[in-house]
Amino acid sequence: MTDFPSRETPARQPLVWLMIGSNAGETGQLRVLGRALGWPCIEKSIDGPGPAPAIGEAWPDLVISFGKGLRAATKVVARSDRRTRLVHLGRPRWVRLDAIDLIIPMPQDRLPAAVNVLPIRMSFNDRIGMPDAVSANVSSGGWQDLPRPWTVVLVGGATRHFRFDEDDARKLGTLASRHAQASGGSLLVTTSPRTGASTAQALRSALQAPHFFYEYRRGDDANPLPVWLQQADDLIVTGDSASMLAEAWRTGRPVQVLPLAGHSTPMRRWLAGLQRRCPKVLYALLLKRGIVAAPVDLAGWIDERIAEGDFSVLGQNDVGRQKLRRADDDLARAVTRIRSLLDQ
Repeated sequence: MTDFPSRETPARQPLVWLMIGSNAGETGQLRVLGRALGWPCIEKSIDGPGPAPAIGEAWPDLVISFGKGLRAATKVVARSDRRTRLVHLGRPRWVRLDAIDLIIPMPQDRLPAAVNVLPIRMSFNDRIGMPDAVSANVSSGGWQDLPRPWTVVLVGGATRHFRFDEDDARKLGTLASRHAQASGGSLLVTTSPRTGASTAQALRSALQAPHFFYEYRRGDDANPLPVWLQQADDLIVTGDSASMLAEAWRTGRPVQVLPLAGHSTPMRRWLAGLQRRCPKVLYALLLKRGIVAAPVDLAGWIDERIAEGDFSVLGQNDVGRQKLRRADDDLARAVTRIRSLLDQ
């Protein structure tokens, strides 16, 4: 059996493994949490039969997973004779919920309340706790001469749950232009990896206010978004991404959201039908055992945030109803809970 260092040794910090897959958004949130813990972190790929220590490397005290990384994480816990603690971000699937020490569902995940579930209001963005590194190339481009106030527009794209087509893009362009024209300001518009070329073109053609349009390019050092988030007077975000909305909210400026129409899929219809027809006790048991995943309700989460004053709806002239900014304490609460796990 592996000889584990004692967790009670005061001179040694806990060792953390982050289970890294191919999803950049999930990887970013794992790194944010690992960085906030302040302990030594090693990134392990979830590909293969299951991560194991390299030569001379200890088994981890804590493993943190997201998405498909959960299966690999449970193998690590099993091979460690369950000395390793397990924290999972998002919705667990195919693993019993009570086999996970702490579950941190994303804000749009509708996971039942439990002692090992820590709800958060906003997802963990890559930039939390890190200074925005602004490339010198961003200082040139022409947008600095546009009239203020500057409204930054974050444009997403179609997802499994939401439609975002040319008509939606034109609606966004029209409403955003009206907003900028009413204040005498300008629009700083950026697309994202999910924005299709035809959708971007439709949006660009609908913009009537003074604007600067940046089309996202992976790895572009001249991407102006970091400095735009610092300089924004307010923001407009499409309602397809909890992460984009959280990033906008964390600027501390007013945020307007463009709600999008949802669309169904065979799996979503099957899960919704199962939830309607299944006795509540049986459905709760299926969730607890990981046989079915908790539902996702991004539209419902957006409605909650609107009702509580975190966002307003683009085109409804209700920006003034946004409430005072609340403490951004989700990450701090997660760190406190995780630290308490390793003190047990």
